[in-house]
Amino acid sequence: MTQPTFPLSLLMALKEPVSRLNFSRQFVVVSFAILLAGMIIIGTWLGHQIESNAVNRAAAIATVYVESILATQIPVRASGGGIDGEVRAALDRVFVEGPLSRKVVRFKLWDPDGTILYSSDVAQLGSRFPVDGLLAAAFAGTVQSRISHLGDSDNASERAHWSELLEVYVPLRTGVNGEVSTVAEFYHSTENLGREIRAAKQRSWVLVAVATAAMYLLLLGMVRRASTTIVDQQRDLSLQLQQLRTTIGENERMRGQLREAVARTTTLNEQFLHRVAADLHDGPAQEIALALMRLEALGEARYGSGGAEGNTPYDFENIYRALNASLAELRNMASELGMPKIADLSLADTVRRAVCDFEDKSETTVRIEVDDTLEEAPLAVRITVYRFLQESLNNGWLHARGAAQQVRARRDGGQALVEVADQGPGFVPQAAFDSGRLGLAFMRERVRMLGGVFEITSEPGRGTRILARLPLSLDEAEGA
Repeated sequence: MTQPTFPLSLLMALKEPVSRLNFSRQFVVVSFAILLAGMIIIGTWLGHQIESNAVNRAAAIATVYVESILATQIPVRASGGGIDGEVRAALDRVFVEGPLSRKVVRFKLWDPDGTILYSSDVAQLGSRFPVDGLLAAAFAGTVQSRISHLGDSDNASERAHWSELLEVYVPLRTGVNGEVSTVAEFYHSTENLGREIRAAKQRSWVLVAVATAAMYLLLLGMVRRASTTIVDQQRDLSLQLQQLRTTIGENERMRGQLREAVARTTTLNEQFLHRVAADLHDGPAQEIALALMRLEALGEARYGSGGAEGNTPYDFENIYRALNASLAELRNMASELGMPKIADLSLADTVRRAVCDFEDKSETTVRIEVDDTLEEAPLAVRITVYRFLQESLNNGWLHARGAAQQVRARRDGGQALVEVADQGPGFVPQAAFDSGRLGLAFMRERVRMLGGVFEITSEPGRGTRILARLPLSLDEAEGA
């Protein structure tokens, strides 16, 4: 298996730590790397372009200058594969002895076969080298130029004095057809040109760096704004998620309470049925049994062997009293168990109806304060309010003899607050619940099953206050 190349291995090494960053930081890191790579590529390309343009410009100027000198002052003539002494002397005066020698540090004339016809370095005269590269292109008719590091075989003498030079090849044409008969090669010092190229490159790098930094800062600002927006949205989503979890938890808690209330209500219903059965057995059943016994005695007396009539008027009176008491007790129980006729009543009128029914039964007076804004309410809420008042007032009448009983009902936002109070002897609420009193337990469970709150405040000798806080909408009860 081949090993990955260096850039690929570097990317693979950076992949894991970058992947641990969040999205915005990943974008910042990746965009910085891309912009940095782009800056290097563009800067390098511009540097090459600047260097190439500077070299071509300098070569073009020098070429025109040299061509003008060669064309007007030094008529180069081929003479059997060489140049005559007059031409050589003229070239020496220009490129060796003259002022041009300070700019053109080396000058050569090449023959098409690769022989140096003339050189400002006498040691190179007559030397022969392969015709290739820029020299071959110049014989083809185009001016060639480059910054040479003097690595070619014909640059041995130049390497001894300079590290690099501007190398220019100029084709010289003669004859009617303008064929290239000789190529002039000259070397120009790169000292001033190098400074110009370095300065231009520095300016281009500064420009590229500033443009890259500006783009990066612009992207960074955009990413930061986007990141801030994302963070805010994440915070809002987290808050909403937390609220949803809290709501779900509350719903679970309410469902648990509802299950507990249903279980307790089932138990209370069973206890209530046992109590009703006991009341029927110990009350009307006993009275009816007594009446039946008396009827049986009367039958035996009437149709017996002795024919004695006995104390018949007294026996009939006892039978009548027993049956009448049983009937009254059965009616009373049926009245309490029956459904109150409140289907068409408002909640305020339901409160008044419960108090009125209690006053008729107990022949007492209850102080009542009702908020008339308590109008619409579900039937289940009105039934619960009626039963709550019925049980609370009955308890107060039985245990406190109706001592200063009063009822208050008012609206509190989306809830109804119904309160029953008296100035009776009071009791310990927890002890009452622990003793198995069904009335209080039934009231509490009725209120809780609708999502309401049941409160009881009482102390021995300080009276009793019972409060039911019920929702005016079953939707509120379900969402509580």
